Amino acid sequence: MHNPPAVRRLIAEIDRYLARLEGPGIAEVRAAIARFAPGPVRETILPTPPRHGDLADAMSAIAGADELRDAIAATLPDLAWVTYDVYPRAMIGDRFPVAHAFVSLIGESGLIAVEDFELGLFIIAPRTLYRDHRHKAPELYVPLTGPHEWRFGTDESWSEYAAHMPIWNESMRIHATLVRDIPFLALFAWTKDVKAGSAVVAAPDWAEIEARL
Repeated sequence: MHNPPAVRRLIAEIDRYLARLEGPGIAEVRAAIARFAPGPVRETILPTPPRHGDLADAMSAIAGADELRDAIAATLPDLAWVTYDVYPRAMIGDRFPVAHAFVSLIGESGLIAVEDFELGLFIIAPRTLYRDHRHKAPELYVPLTGPHEWRFGTDESWSEYAAHMPIWNESMRIHATLVRDIPFLALFAWTKDVKAGSAVVAAPDWAEIEARL
């Protein structure tokens, strides 16, 4: 049995947190939250923890967002963490499939069911490369932990992003995430074209990067 007040509190805290930030995509995500948050909270989703054991460390690494951290903690017994399993293992590698998880708060399979929008939490274990990929859906990431590294093209340099620095990926923008010692825990949203899926984009340096993690 889910706890609708805790779920609604979490979504409200996400909206309040986003209101503190600036950058592309935030207004679109907040508008969608305002539209969809009043919907009924589903009670038929079986709560499941992430496969890997880094969630407690990730929660401890959140700083500067106490209210949001506490709201996440209050909903942990109700969250169904799953993996994104559409990537061919030969392309995404062996590490990422067992080192990440996400939970949908608002979305087709979310605690509040809607179509063509997704809002949730995403975690990646330390020492993991989320290889270069792209998707039709425009995407907002807001890391709650950090720093982590990103690049936006297979021949681009890596840049370090601190916690609470929003990252907006326009449709089909290539992007990759490099997680070192601190678990990656982030808010994410796909604002449309959610069913279009995601594809890996080959890069020549994956083996070198992963060997150093």
